[in-house]
Amino acid sequence: MNSSDFKLRERVKELNCLYSLSKVAFESKNNIDTIIQKTIEILPEAMQYPKLAEASISIGQNDHATARFNRIKRMIEAELVIDGRKYGKVKVGYRIPAGSDGKKIAFLQEERSLLKTVARELSLVLNRISIEEDKAKLQIQLQHVERLAFVGELSAGIAHELNEPLGRVLGFAQLIKKAGSLNEQQSEDLERIIKASLYSREIIKKLMIFSRQMPQQITKVNLNSIVENILYFIDVRFQSRGITITKQLDPALPEIHADEVQMSQVLVNLITNSVYAMPKGGEITVTTRRRDSAISLIVKDTGTGMTPEIKSKIFEPFFTTKPVGQGTGLGLSVVQGIVDSHKGKILVNSTINQGSKFEIQLPLKQGRKK
Repeated sequence: MNSSDFKLRERVKELNCLYSLSKVAFESKNNIDTIIQKTIEILPEAMQYPKLAEASISIGQNDHATARFNRIKRMIEAELVIDGRKYGKVKVGYRIPAGSDGKKIAFLQEERSLLKTVARELSLVLNRISIEEDKAKLQIQLQHVERLAFVGELSAGIAHELNEPLGRVLGFAQLIKKAGSLNEQQSEDLERIIKASLYSREIIKKLMIFSRQMPQQITKVNLNSIVENILYFIDVRFQSRGITITKQLDPALPEIHADEVQMSQVLVNLITNSVYAMPKGGEITVTTRRRDSAISLIVKDTGTGMTPEIKSKIFEPFFTTKPVGQGTGLGLSVVQGIVDSHKGKILVNSTINQGSKFEIQLPLKQGRKK
């Protein structure tokens, strides 16, 4: 074969390679693994000695290679570069045939140029996929925000519509109770009405907090005092269930500017969730401590824990793992709303059958949330 025929043959192989790779990029539906795998299968066919060629693509800590890449003796490579940052490498090498020292095998300049072209085009494809994935994530976040806004408006409307008639039911029930002249059965029924009304009013309060309809009353508060007050009322209630509540309060905890009622709501909701996660009893530890320019309120339990899937949904409004009639799914949504309004953040750690830990971090000085 003369020189012109050889160069023509190699050029045809290079063009076929680039055409095949462009087809893969078009048909892969942005599946990066598919693009990489097809690329390392196609590349050897464009080399001078395709039966001896092996290829590899490394991206970060992930390596993809043809079956016998670890047996290559000679190799060329090109960088994958995205936005000026080295992203990985494309490598092509030759195995040495049996009975040869490999000295006669050398890479053509055209092979080096082809590899650089493939690396450049692959970088562009990976960059485009990354941009499209980021765009899709932003779209999902936008839809989530819009859904939350709608749920907030709906919750506010429901709360206002129910608040007035519920107040009348509760008011008249209490008036009838004060009037007396009721037999035992009537008194019991009336007490059920009052309890149901009070429970419904608490749900409405949660709805109004969630939809930001209840104005905050910001004052100087000490979280230790809030913990002491809440545990004073609920500690005895849970002892019969085999649940103990332990306090680990920082005696030097500084005051913060916060809404005392809302902070109480946060603690009650977290403890209630922990109690539900321990149907056979267990221990809840409530801790306060200072962390640099913030203070932490930590509620830790020895309950059933959460799967990663459940953990990812716990702050969604109306999401609950409790049976119908035993939970509204608003508790942690309310907690998140309160913490966000106080420029704080929530850290959650949970392991199945080992329990969960919720840490509320609140800034000592109110300011813009970063």
